[in-house]
Amino acid sequence: MKLKYVGARPIVSKSGVYFDETKPDKYTFLTPLIDILDALELEEKSQDIIDIKDMKIHKFYKDELIKSIQKYCLNLEDFFDKKEEKANKRIDIFIEDSKKYRDLTPDEETALFGNIKIMRDYYIHYILNETVYNHLLHILADKIYKLQFNTLIFPIGINHGLVLSHLIEILAEHKPSYDAKIKIEEEDKRIIGKMIIDIRQ
Repeated sequence: MKLKYVGARPIVSKSGVYFDETKPDKYTFLTPLIDILDALELEEKSQDIIDIKDMKIHKFYKDELIKSIQKYCLNLEDFFDKKEEKANKRIDIFIEDSKKYRDLTPDEETALFGNIKIMRDYYIHYILNETVYNHLLHILADKIYKLQFNTLIFPIGINHGLVLSHLIEILAEHKPSYDAKIKIEEEDKRIIGKMIIDIRQ
């Protein structure tokens, strides 16, 4: 199985299939996350401030995104296989629970399970994209720990700020854990972002 964009999180019911637009496909954020990881590869340890606002912005085609992810995720195919298996088990558990605990008429049961069958591949891709994204966020958190900086200056736009906002929760759970916040400022008539990072005492 390969990564690909699918769209918002699907919600399957006996009435049909809906999409939760508040839960976008994490595939959207993979390229800006790679931008940040690649930019930090060029930085040296123990700087107080790291400025990546002029970092390279990638535009990946076909398999280029996968190749870039493989720099940070070794054995990506094995990773895909394990996550696909877990996603399939999650769907199968949902089906069994629906049979046991939902009071469905035969027509409703046919509709629900038909909708699940139609959306299975979509849902698996959605989960796979989310899992790879979260894995890369943890790799980014480890990189921040290794570099030991306390301020990251980054460009606003193309989802880099959103990626770093998702990172805040990961940093809070990291060992050691960090407090992080993002500020938006104007510098030389340019809007930039600053991520302030402090290790928790």
